[in-house]
Amino acid sequence: MKLKPIKDKKKITALFEKGRVINGKNISIRALEHQDNTPGYVISVPKKNFPLAVNRNLIKRRLRAGLADLSIDNHKLSLFLIYISKEIISGLDLKKELTDLVRDID
Repeated sequence: MKLKPIKDKKKITALFEKGRVINGKNISIRALEHQDNTPGYVISVPKKNFPLAVNRNLIKRRLRAGLADLSIDNHKLSLFLIYISKEIISGLDLKKELTDLVRDID
């Protein structure tokens, strides 16, 4: 099943407040397992670190591509991805780090 973006403010707030935190080198993940909801994701790239929208969108596209390759089908996980690095990282490095961090969640 494909992960879909979470749009509901209440779900995003619950995910941010109650989610389990896993920190990586470039990405911080907050994960929350729901019993009734479908899995989803939220991506955040701080404007403070990347003032240009072009760069923020590039990072978001790379993170979405990395999420598409993950298989989280057996869990009802919702993920809040926060990009914490100060520089733009290649897509392959982001995919590798995402897979490692999601493996740590299980």
